[in-house]
This record gives sequence, C-alpha cells and structure tokens, in this order.
Amino acid sequence: MLTDRTILVTGGSSGIGRELVRQYVAAGARILTTARREAGLLETIEGLDPATVLTVPADLGSRTGRELVVTEALRIAPIDVVVHAAGALGPKATLADYPEDAWHEVFHINATAVHLLHQQLVPLLSPTATIIGVSSSVGRKGRGEWGMYAISKAALEGWLEVLADEWPGPVYSVNPGGTATPMRAEAMPAEDPTTIPTPADIMPIFLRLAGSTPGAPTGGKFDARDFIGADPWSLALDQG
Repeated sequence: MLTDRTILVTGGSSGIGRELVRQYVAAGARILTTARREAGLLETIEGLDPATVLTVPADLGSRTGRELVVTEALRIAPIDVVVHAAGALGPKATLADYPEDAWHEVFHINATAVHLLHQQLVPLLSPTATIIGVSSSVGRKGRGEWGMYAISKAALEGWLEVLADEWPGPVYSVNPGGTATPMRAEAMPAEDPTTIPTPADIMPIFLRLAGSTPGAPTGGKFDARDFIGADPWSLALDQG
C-alpha cells in the first residue's frame, strides 16, 4: 500500500493520469496533481476525500505554470514519487509534412517541460524519491506518421536513462501500450476502444513502482500490459 507516500502526478485531468490519481488515493497516498484543464481536474477528484488530493491547474510548458506547481508542492513536501504522465500528441503526419510549430510544441511538452519541472522540484523531493516517466510503444520503436510524439517519447526514454545514472533514488520508464484514453481515441479514431485495455487495467505496475520499496533496479523499463491482472503488492520485479 501507499500510506504515508506523497505523490505528484502530472496530466491528472484525464486518461492514465486521472486513473493514477484515483488509484493512488485508494491505496492511501496523498496526491498533488496538475494539468491544464481545471474542469478535468475537478472531474478527476469527484468523490475523493479533499484532504487526500491537491489540484493545481497549470500549463507545465510555461515557467509560470511550473512555478505555480512548485509553490503548491511546498505545502506537502517532501514528495516521495513523481509520475510524469502529462503529454501532447500533435498531428499524425509524415516527417516531410510535419508542421514546424507542432514540432516545437510537442517536444517542449513531452521532453523539455519534464526536465525543467524536475530541476525545479529537486529541492522538494525526498532524498531517494522515485521518478516514473510514462513512455510509449512508439517511443521505444519509432513508427511512421507518429512524428514528434514518437521522437519526444524516445527523448524522454533517454532523459530517464541519464537521470537513473545520476539520481540517488529509483527511476523508471513505463510504456502503457495501447490504452483506451482520449488521446488514443484522437490518434486512432477508427479503433474500437473496447478491444484495448482501460487505464484501470494497466495500474498494477504503476502502483508497485510507487511503493517505498519498488522492488526493481533503477533504470528499469516496463510494459504495463505485462502486469494486467496482477496483484501489485506481490510483484517480484527484481527477478525480471
């Protein structure tokens, strides 16, 4: 369980981020979550004990937004876990046709903003805080017409690898795989969402890694689908 754990979840207004907030709260954690859409954050915390979750509407792509998150994080520091779940999809297009403005925006949100937020959070993190990056299948093997989304997720993987070699606490990458989220529906409008896992289905690995003893060496890369249906608290990740 996650009693006495304080966790920051970015992208908490929908999809995987929303499910992370709900499941972490259910497991006993105290949560700070942020996203651009205040209305989405309010939907996320509907029915939850207000004492267990703090919401911060903010654009992490801006310095002002990141500073707002850090200011609010001071209220609950030290933070034990950070899950970088916020992300931008961008257009589905070939590299030859990819718009320049989208190129910069998607990379900024999916990679640069993660790095800059981490730098600002460092003084508020517990000495061995766990850092979890939400990656993507196309971040591990590029695929045509996924453009900067795939490239930025590959960059996120690289950032996590470097961080794992520097940070005293555990650092992990989790690939959700195809999951029934609003972003997935935007990317794959012809796909039947009932044929792929829901965000709730892929939570076991996220729950396990957020524990005080994650049970996996730092730098681990996980595919969430491998753990669907598992008891998160009995996963022996150190055994591969």
